[in-house]
Formats: sequence, structure tokens, C-alpha cells
Amino acid sequence: MGAEILTVESFRLPLDNGLYLEGEVRVLRDGHPKPVVLISHGFRGHKDWAFWPGVGTRLAESGFYTVSFNFSRIAARSAAGISPQAAAEAATLSRELLELEQLLHSLLEGRLPLGELADPEQLAVLGHSRAGGSNIVFAAEHPEVRALVVWNGGSAPVRRQGEKGPEPTLQEAAVAEDLQRNKQRFDLERALGALSAPALIIQGDQDREALLQQNADFRKAAPQHRYHAVKGADHTFNTADPYEGPTSALNEAAALTIEFLHEQLG
Repeated sequence: MGAEILTVESFRLPLDNGLYLEGEVRVLRDGHPKPVVLISHGFRGHKDWAFWPGVGTRLAESGFYTVSFNFSRIAARSAAGISPQAAAEAATLSRELLELEQLLHSLLEGRLPLGELADPEQLAVLGHSRAGGSNIVFAAEHPEVRALVVWNGGSAPVRRQGEKGPEPTLQEAAVAEDLQRNKQRFDLERALGALSAPALIIQGDQDREALLQQNADFRKAAPQHRYHAVKGADHTFNTADPYEGPTSALNEAAALTIEFLHEQLG
């Protein structure tokens, strides 16, 4: 692979309300179509947060057509003319799933850069944190997905009904209402149990208690999938932004992910 050139090309997909998805494709430019990996950042992250550019590069160098992108809620923070309510609704899980679907359509229609190097029939999704949860639902609803990887993923932290605290922000209220309206659809244990594609769930054992409990629930509801605990790893595999390079925990998660994806996608 030493003579092959890693190419990075940007894209921007227009959506409604003046919002958009922006991202990059990373791929070895050798003329051969490759399995596709769509990377989804976490609720408080973005495509350039800490380890994501390095992880995208590592996946691409391992032979995948790798797509990293920002959900539109990132653009909503500074978009001109967008109403506060529309910006809040851009942060919901329903919106995240809709945007994953729009990204998938763009891939299948050949509208992403260097599309001739993508093999959409060999498709995997990788999601971190809340996007791990949305990717579970997305994979369960889309048979096009051939493999799923979740990093420290599950439901986003939401204030329980009646819990004391400051008045919810417009965004917090929109996210909570969306979860309430879609309880059955967003039942992650049910979705993972029904998922026919193989899944690898990687969980740091020093993550917050709610996600550790959800991981235990995943194992009970969907024992057919593969699970791995990274010892001593927190929610971001012991990395931070500004990024100072990969940790042993991140390297472990990345290596397991690449091995699993090669096994499932060839």
C-alpha cells in the first residue's frame, strides 16, 4: 500500500432550513472500489473532534472508503436566518436518523466525492456516544447496512420527568419530546436484538454508569452480537480535545474495529 495515495475530498450536502451536511471522504486512490464506512460523531462532538480525523485516516489506509461528516446541528449553531426552534429540532434523534438516510441516498446515487472508489453494497456504520444509539436504529431499519460498530454508544443523557434543575433549554426540550414521541422506535435493546447485520459493541469500562448499564442490557437483549470492554477507558477512550495523539485505549478500539470490518466486508 506504500505507493497508493491517500486522498481527502470535502463535500457539502444542502438540506432544509438553510442547513447542510458537510464532511470529507478519505480513500486510497488506487482505482479499486472499496467497502464503505460512514462515521457518526457523538452528541457533543463534531467530525474534527480530537481522534476523528486520525481514525478516519486509519480506516482509509486500511482499505475503506471512509466518510466523516457533521450532523446539521453543527451548522445550525451559526446558520443565518434559522429560527431557534428549528435549530433545537436539528439536535433530535429523529433528525439524526433522517440525515443518516440522506447521506446514504447521496452515497447510493453517486453524489459523494470519488464515488467510483466506493462499493455501496459493502456498507458499514460506526457511531460514537449518542450516534452509537442512532446507528443501531439506522442499521436495524436499513438492510443496506452490512456491519455495525458502536463506540461507547447508547441513549444521550436526558433529564428525567420531574427531575429538579434549571428550566430545560429549547434544545433539551426538543430532544426530550422527540424521545417521548418515538419510544418504541428508539428502544435500542429491541432494535439491536432485531438487527440481522453483525455488530461489534465496544465499551470503555470507566464510562458513565448509565452507558455501562445499557451495555449490560444490550448483552442480554442481543447476545448474538460481539462485545468488547476496553479496560480503564472512559467515554472518549482517554483522549481529549485539543488532541494530543492516540491512547492505548483508542488504539485498541480502532484495531478491533478494523479487524471486524475486514472480517465482515472483506
